[in-house]
Amino acid sequence: MGGLTLKQLITFLLTSTILLNLAGFSFFDWLKEKFQGNPPSEKEEPSKSEKAKDNKPTLKRKKRRRPKKKLIGKRKAESVPPQDSEPTIQKSEPQQKPESTKPNLGSQIGLRDKPKSKPNLEPELELKVKLEPESTAPGVPIEIPTFGLGDEARDKKIRVLVVDDNKQTAKNVSRLLYFEDDIEVVGNAHTGIEGVESAIKKKPHIVLMDINMPDMDGIQATKEMAKRNPFSQVIIMSVQADPQYMKGAMLAGARDFQPKPFSADELVSCIRRVYELSKPTYEMIEAPEIKPLVAIDEERALKNGPVIAIYSPKGGCGSTSIASNLAIALKQTLEDVIVMDGNLEFGDVLVHLNTRATRSITDLIRDDAFEIELIPQVLLPHNTGLKLMLGPPRPELAELITPDMVTEVIRELKTYGDAVIVDTKTFLSNDTLAILEIADYILVVTVPELTSIKNTKLFLDLASLLDFSMQKFGLIVNRADLEGGIPARQIKKVLKMDKSYDIPNDPQLNNFINKGILFYQQNPESPISKAIATMREGLWETLIQLGIVYVSEEE
Repeated sequence: MGGLTLKQLITFLLTSTILLNLAGFSFFDWLKEKFQGNPPSEKEEPSKSEKAKDNKPTLKRKKRRRPKKKLIGKRKAESVPPQDSEPTIQKSEPQQKPESTKPNLGSQIGLRDKPKSKPNLEPELELKVKLEPESTAPGVPIEIPTFGLGDEARDKKIRVLVVDDNKQTAKNVSRLLYFEDDIEVVGNAHTGIEGVESAIKKKPHIVLMDINMPDMDGIQATKEMAKRNPFSQVIIMSVQADPQYMKGAMLAGARDFQPKPFSADELVSCIRRVYELSKPTYEMIEAPEIKPLVAIDEERALKNGPVIAIYSPKGGCGSTSIASNLAIALKQTLEDVIVMDGNLEFGDVLVHLNTRATRSITDLIRDDAFEIELIPQVLLPHNTGLKLMLGPPRPELAELITPDMVTEVIRELKTYGDAVIVDTKTFLSNDTLAILEIADYILVVTVPELTSIKNTKLFLDLASLLDFSMQKFGLIVNRADLEGGIPARQIKKVLKMDKSYDIPNDPQLNNFINKGILFYQQNPESPISKAIATMREGLWETLIQLGIVYVSEEE
């Protein structure tokens, strides 16, 4: 500093002053305050108050933030000095946001809450009360049926017996069923003989039977059980998914076949399905005195309803839809109308009638025998008043139903209904031919397309070669007014059919089918419903003319 000249010193001071002024600090104001003789502490206090007055918008911003502090934790905001309030807020906000939810979770698992959470005890208790009904149902499923429901509720459980020579497998199956409210495992057996004896003593609804066992295999044990304890229904469990094993098991009396390995959902759904299908058997065996078959024998003998088969030689022509709606139309004038699904592999009657298959034609098979007298129990009532004879629940079970069985079933159904409508499949298999042979009248369905007309012509020629009487055939031209289609008049001329019925095209028909709604029932005034009604009248008149239906003098 000793080497600086006066000119350099003055230049330094001026430059520093200019820079300080640009930075917002007045050097000359500082000198003025410094040499006026006032203590700096007295100057600082009013300066802060003056700044506070001048900075009112800043204080307003702080007041807007304080309500947030009070909502998060009032006590903590009061206990912290005002000088440290801003950093405290910044640190407490991310910590206390989860604290508002933590007491609820902690109270669920037994954690102690901090004193700060006392003001929120009432909302926490309300939350626990709301959670209790939801948490007890899935958390403690076994307590629900055992406490407060009594013996009557327990008796409604599906009683299951597990028969497997592998003890560990039997235990694992029992554990899979342990948490089901409506299923109760009543015991385990590890040999075929032990399984039969246990079923006789405990009378379970369902027996889960393994095939491979040392003293007596599962198929033989199923036969013995069907003879000595027909109440219990058998589900075969096996790693061998060979169709021959399935067929042998079903012929032995088993109600279903569950291949190993299986999941808990697959096993439980199989048990419930077989239980629902077997309810008529349970009721018949437990209360045989209620069985009304003998009382209605005389009334049944008076019924001899005509069998009307609906057949199309080409798929997709709407034969199932016509069969379902024609049955509804006939139900308006007849007392008992039965619909049979003759497509044993892939029938769609239950889809069109929007129902669930709890019974089927395979329920007539018991212990290697076809028990036709079980038909009243197997017929499924529908909410429209129809009675349904549905096909097997799975395609592979169709092999159990022979053409002779089909003929016997239809012959017996005639005695229970004023009319029997049988929907058939396109393929001319032996069971389809059996249906066509026993049918009193056959309605052949076609559409105004060249391929469908060609197939219909070939079928009618074949029927003539098979010595079918052409008088028992009628023609249905479905979608008769289809745009671009062959005119219905020309179709009838080519096929040389005297009796024919036209059904107009309806674009909304697929919507009805997908929703499980019968268009004849939903909209009886539509053109397609009126065509069905006209066909019903013409069909019944034809049956009278052919002598298939007799009209009494009173009518």
